[in-house]
Amino acid sequence: MSQWFDQQAGTPHDVRRFERFWFLAMFLSAMVAIEMYDHTVMIIGPYLALLSNAAFFVASLLLVIYASRRRSNLARLLTIPFLILILFYDLAHLGAMVGSESLYLLVGTLCRLGFIVVAIHALFTPSSRAWFAGRPLASVGDYED
Repeated sequence: MSQWFDQQAGTPHDVRRFERFWFLAMFLSAMVAIEMYDHTVMIIGPYLALLSNAAFFVASLLLVIYASRRRSNLARLLTIPFLILILFYDLAHLGAMVGSESLYLLVGTLCRLGFIVVAIHALFTPSSRAWFAGRPLASVGDYED
């Protein structure tokens, strides 16, 4: 079972960067979800709010595991619609975020979006694309930072 989560040999630096930024975004998402939970409960009820938050985090965790540990190109591509879904959610709740007295909610949301964009970008660098395609990386040093 632990082999399922092990990092594969030859994983490029950009895929590891994706993991770091994705987990940072998940942490900020948890903070935003906690802060917005009362608002979400008011709109869709307590059970649906809990279910939707849990589904979001499970989907996010599955995407990072399948993309970075299982080398799934489909998971890599699904990160883009996932970002769009989060963007629509944030735009729909922008009034509640701006109307709240907590500035850190808005800053946390913007940072979360930034972290997700940086993470997704790391999956589409030349070294990451070659890794997902199963091609050998002839000059990995050209893409590392």
